[in-house]
Amino acid sequence: MSDPSPSTAPLPSPPRRSWRQRLRRLCLRLTIYWVLYTLSIGPMFWYWFEAHYIGGERWIAAFYYPLLFVCDHVKPYGDMVNWYINLWILK
Repeated sequence: MSDPSPSTAPLPSPPRRSWRQRLRRLCLRLTIYWVLYTLSIGPMFWYWFEAHYIGGERWIAAFYYPLLFVCDHVKPYGDMVNWYINLWILK
């Protein structure tokens, strides 16, 4: 009969990633998060507008403050975000 005990040989460890690969993955994740964050302003625009100008939920204004800051300081990016927001505004 065979021995039911587990093998005593050590399991091979996964290959270690270099710092460049880890940095590349981190940059990719941050880029994906920023794109999703930026796209979320479209459906949330009126909530943000209320929070920013009328006195609505303060956490919404605080959540989108980094996007407002970048749009104010990076003109082409701000223009693209404004174009995207206009797609969500019913005229």
